[in-house]
Amino acid sequence: MHRLIIVMFVALCLMGTSSLALAGDVVKIKRGHTKDETKAGKDAVEAEENAMESDMGAKRGGKKGPIMQYREKMKAKRHEMMDKMKAHKDDAMANPPASAPVPVPASPPPTAPATAP
Repeated sequence: MHRLIIVMFVALCLMGTSSLALAGDVVKIKRGHTKDETKAGKDAVEAEENAMESDMGAKRGGKKGPIMQYREKMKAKRHEMMDKMKAHKDDAMANPPASAPVPVPASPPPTAPATAP
């Protein structure tokens, strides 16, 4: 009788362990499905937002607002100035200015020899 109780106890322990392992697998699978559903939902929302943005761009006909026009104008102006400065710098490096002659200090006027009295 004692052996039967031990065998039954071991069998119950094994069944409990296996059922916990199976339950853990089920939870992991459900969690995986939930993550996939969430990702699919996010992708759908992103696609919808992109479609709305492209529709709005088509309605405006590709026109840009006054702020964007001003920014592009300033950007073009800045690039133009940078190109001019670079060309000026390259020109200065290619043709260095001629060095000016160094002035020689003037010598004092000659003095008459002193005569002895």
